[in-house]
Amino acid sequence: MSNPDISIIIVSYNVKTFLQHCIHSIQKASKGLDVEIFVVDNNSIDGSGEMVQREFPDIIFIGNDKNLGFGKANNQALKRSLGKYVLFLNPDTLIEENTLRIFLEFMDNNQKVGIAGPKILNSDGSLQLACRRSFPLPSIALPKLLGLSSLFPKSKVFGKYNLTYLDPDESYAVDAISGSFMFCRGSLIRELGGFDEDFFMYGEDLDLCRRVQLKNSLVYYVADTTIIHHKGESSKSAPFDSLLAFYRAMDIFFRKHFSSLYSFITTLFFRLGIIAHLTINFLGKLFHAIRLPLLDGILISASLACALLIRFPKDFGPEFSHYLPILGSYALVYFLFLALGGSYRRAKHYDFVRAAVNLFPGFILNGFFTFFILRFAQSRLIFLLSFGLMLLFLPLWRIFASRRRSKHFQEHSESARRTLVVGAGNEGLRIAATLGLHPELGYLFVGFADKNLSHPKTIGSTGDLSQLIKTRKIDHVIFSSDVFSLGEIIAMIAELAPFPISIKIIPEKENMIFGKAVIESLDDISVIEMEYIILKPIWKIAKRTVDFLIALISILVLAPLAYLSKWLSGSLPVKFSEDIQKGRIWHRKKNGHEPWFYWYPMLFSLLRGEMTIVGDLKNIPDGSRRYYKPGMTSIMRSEKPALPSPEEHERFIHYYMSNFSFVLDVEIVFKTLVLKKDK
Repeated sequence: MSNPDISIIIVSYNVKTFLQHCIHSIQKASKGLDVEIFVVDNNSIDGSGEMVQREFPDIIFIGNDKNLGFGKANNQALKRSLGKYVLFLNPDTLIEENTLRIFLEFMDNNQKVGIAGPKILNSDGSLQLACRRSFPLPSIALPKLLGLSSLFPKSKVFGKYNLTYLDPDESYAVDAISGSFMFCRGSLIRELGGFDEDFFMYGEDLDLCRRVQLKNSLVYYVADTTIIHHKGESSKSAPFDSLLAFYRAMDIFFRKHFSSLYSFITTLFFRLGIIAHLTINFLGKLFHAIRLPLLDGILISASLACALLIRFPKDFGPEFSHYLPILGSYALVYFLFLALGGSYRRAKHYDFVRAAVNLFPGFILNGFFTFFILRFAQSRLIFLLSFGLMLLFLPLWRIFASRRRSKHFQEHSESARRTLVVGAGNEGLRIAATLGLHPELGYLFVGFADKNLSHPKTIGSTGDLSQLIKTRKIDHVIFSSDVFSLGEIIAMIAELAPFPISIKIIPEKENMIFGKAVIESLDDISVIEMEYIILKPIWKIAKRTVDFLIALISILVLAPLAYLSKWLSGSLPVKFSEDIQKGRIWHRKKNGHEPWFYWYPMLFSLLRGEMTIVGDLKNIPDGSRRYYKPGMTSIMRSEKPALPSPEEHERFIHYYMSNFSFVLDVEIVFKTLVLKKDK
């Protein structure tokens, strides 16, 4: 049996739909040719591997249990390949029907060529500049780093990096081609050992081209056929900083191949240039990330300054210096409560109601110091005026920005809120269709998450929700209740609590208890916004602090009475729950009496953080799961003494977690005591 003409190697990472289209284009282009196809999946969570094995059984599939990087994954397949030629192809590409034949003929007729690449277009039809380029030597990379190549693309001096002064419709030898399509002579590429695995992502293609040239072979740009490359689709979901990886790759490449050709000073300046360019890009990204808090900080400071100017119009300068420490403390308190209240969560950037509400805790705390602490007492008028201005400015800019953004949602979908629908059932399909038909709503449907990965728009499993949120940059998650039970939804919402996202549920089932929740209409679909306040870091800390203090004080104060009661009743400690190692109560002996302080041992579990005062049941019903820390009491115990069914347990704990407040906790404790007394 003869070896195939071409071994095509594709490395995939969370690009299921692109990969599917890519393989279809290969199948069309390989008709009449002897081709073997490898797909190496770097532990995708979107069902890419399952799709390949299900829909393309003839493909040689290699599944990795972690992301090995681009070069190492390609080398896995290269070692098993048998083709005369090897094509390294990105999964987010589409090739023409004549592409493979043109490259076969070209390589057969040009034995000096070791690697060749085609003309590559972006999704919008523009030329992808990386399809032919020069090595990043200092004299070539510097104009690129300084932006001169963009200003003078036709200059042979400034346009060398991407060869923008050359005709893209002609073929010629170049330093390097794009790693998205590298048609290689099989014997040469195997002799070189494939890609250098020191490069995790970026730079491997440059390095391979350089090593091919060192073997006295040519690297060629072939303009006779065109492919489309949806650039950056894999890197969007890569679990590393792609910006840092790019500059690190550039540094590795230069040190490996060219540092010996230049003086120490030249090499030093080049590497400093790389660091400087990376720093500028990083600062740009950082500014983009903090621009909204920065604007709020400016407006808070401006409000305080305006209030001071109104109060002291003639002596503003001296008074400003005098009040500066006080104003700074005011501003810091307001800013902290805005942040803790979620105003800077990605999904809540333009929520003007939340911004206004989040100012009030700062108003109360600052007001306490202003009206009751002598040092701050002189600034009462400034305090009131500045708060009024903040209450105007901060929501106002959000209203303006929100309306401005909504006008551009239909034309600029990238600014819309990236939305994941959990559950690809009838309700999920309905809401996905609604979001697609109504871009003016401001939601961009990214895909489904489901237990079943068969739907083509399913981008991941519900078992990988956290990873999906991070890699797909999700802003909103909508749960469809026709696929998942309330218990499953509670568990998933609890898992997503640390993420700065907005969570909504389609309230299909009548037995859901939502309590105080925001109802929103998406066209003709009602969804309820959910947020488990109790799982937010600030409230977890606050609740744990209250538990600790009450436990510590109660242990010390009640110890004499508790142990006396235990001794008189002859009680013994017993476990109250199998899932808590040291959770115990004092239980009466046979024919004995239950001690007054039977719950005293629970205080030690409370002190250690194994329990909370108000939480879940200590012994959950059979067939249910634990959704929150066990409590000395719970909302279920405050309503009825009998053990609830699993469905009732889910509804009650869902209500408690989404409506938590210390007032509610006090109410539950009081009801529990009354219920116990009446029993």
